Amino acid sequence: GPYCTHRHPAFWESPEVFDPERFSPERSVNRPSFAYFPFAGGPRLCIGNIFAMMEAKLVLATIAQRYRLRLLPGHPVEYEAMLNLRPRHGMLMTLQHKSSTP
Repeated sequence: GPYCTHRHPAFWESPEVFDPERFSPERSVNRPSFAYFPFAGGPRLCIGNIFAMMEAKLVLATIAQRYRLRLLPGHPVEYEAMLNLRPRHGMLMTLQHKSSTP
């Protein structure tokens, strides 16, 4: 299933480490096409795939453009597998508007 495949060391170097660059074209060349499949694939591909990815990129880009995000000091970062992965204790963060930072 996705949980195991998305963490399999044969496909991912340091699978538990946050590394957005692992999806760059250069690093994806030799990876099997279904090593990462958050929306399934083939005839059962989620019809909201393209919209969901575009919406997520726009929301994250807007937040990153306007705010500095910091995880609260001492807040545990653990995840749990439910239907999807989610933070076990939430992600308690502070947002500081970039216009008010030095």
